[in-house]
Amino acid sequence: MVSIHIIDDDAEIREVLRELFESDDYEVSTFNSAEDAHPYILRENPDLILLDIGLPGMDGLTYLEKLKNEFEDVEVIMITGQADLRSAIRAIKLGAMDYIRKPIDPDELKIQVNHAIDRRKKREQLNYLQVKSNLQFGDIVGTSQPMEKVYQFIYQVAESSKTTVLIRGETGTGKGLVARSIHNQSPRAKNPFIEVNCSAIQPSLLESELFGHEAGAFTDAKNRKKGLLELAHDGTFFLDEVGDMNLASQSKLLKVLEEKTFRRVGGTKEIKIDARIISASSRDLMQLVEEKTFRADLYSRLNVASVRLPALRDRNDDILILANYFLEVFNKEFNRNIRSISPEALKMLTRHPWVGNVREIRNVMERAVLFEQSDVLSSQNISLQPISPNENASLSIDVDLNQDFQLPEAGISLEELEQYLLKQALERSGGNKTKAAALLGLSRETMKYRLKKFKLS
Repeated sequence: MVSIHIIDDDAEIREVLRELFESDDYEVSTFNSAEDAHPYILRENPDLILLDIGLPGMDGLTYLEKLKNEFEDVEVIMITGQADLRSAIRAIKLGAMDYIRKPIDPDELKIQVNHAIDRRKKREQLNYLQVKSNLQFGDIVGTSQPMEKVYQFIYQVAESSKTTVLIRGETGTGKGLVARSIHNQSPRAKNPFIEVNCSAIQPSLLESELFGHEAGAFTDAKNRKKGLLELAHDGTFFLDEVGDMNLASQSKLLKVLEEKTFRRVGGTKEIKIDARIISASSRDLMQLVEEKTFRADLYSRLNVASVRLPALRDRNDDILILANYFLEVFNKEFNRNIRSISPEALKMLTRHPWVGNVREIRNVMERAVLFEQSDVLSSQNISLQPISPNENASLSIDVDLNQDFQLPEAGISLEELEQYLLKQALERSGGNKTKAAALLGLSRETMKYRLKKFKLS
């Protein structure tokens, strides 16, 4: 139950406010002075304090300063008379959330109180998430029941340094974060964490990337190269989108799991490896097994300990927590001071299907914070577009090709089109790469990669 402490020397005001908030099922305590109230505040840590400025003994401003020194996060609304307006402004500077003038408007006060309670809840949620972070969950965010099961799974499998782990879930659900969290809490935490996205590497190059190669193994192989598996020795090797691995590489990976050895491409020497294997897939591996594009024996070896990460639509309770978490993240990154999210914006966020899951809400909040000019995040800056689960969906933007671009009769490659859009975004943002990324719906990391790819940076 939400607790409110009222400190005012006017007995009539105390009684009126008590009845007002008890009717809404708040737990209310009243006091006629700061001196009387303080021992109870120390013991009970109320959710909100309504504090009169003109108190006998220790005045409201002095007590507010004392409270903020002892309880930095306490929410305080000051009660003031018309003549005390200057004092009320000083109270805001001292850390009061707001003030209300006498005679008190009950409806106005209720709005302020609701806002204060919401602020405290958000802060408690963020503090909880920070605790999670300190426990090495990193950027995994959520307090819902489905996420509690994920945290429990991480704890359990992290205890073992050898157990093979399979992480399943839609794109954008945080499979890579879970893999890293398992590593960070395992006995291998001080050793390398090496990851590779099997869908991002051409099949012909995958074996060389995973297992390395000897000099002369193929054209352009002028020197010996260690593979990523070898670099992961004594640590953790994370195979993202393992379902996209070709059958030849699957056979070699199976040998690694069974014999703890492998050969470099073009090599004859058996190399021993000691690394925990964590794999992840957004595809249905059992279906791939049935389609004979994924080895059944490899699936069995990868699926020793398995967890499915919930889609964001299956943990609605976490949407606002995530939104506020990313609000704080990008407030710091962009040096903003956006205090809250407007009710209209919150409604939009909670009603959106979030096909792109956590990655999508992160990108939406990044764009919103970047372009917001006030201290309240407005619905105008919440840009919600249908996004497919595909990673490349972040390139989906609202562009009038008939106006800005004419398809040449001879056609154009997708790479040329991509370069055109990147250049256009940079021009419209005045060369600001962060804003250009937001215009294209890209993360900063993806934008950096694509600019480097086309030598535009």
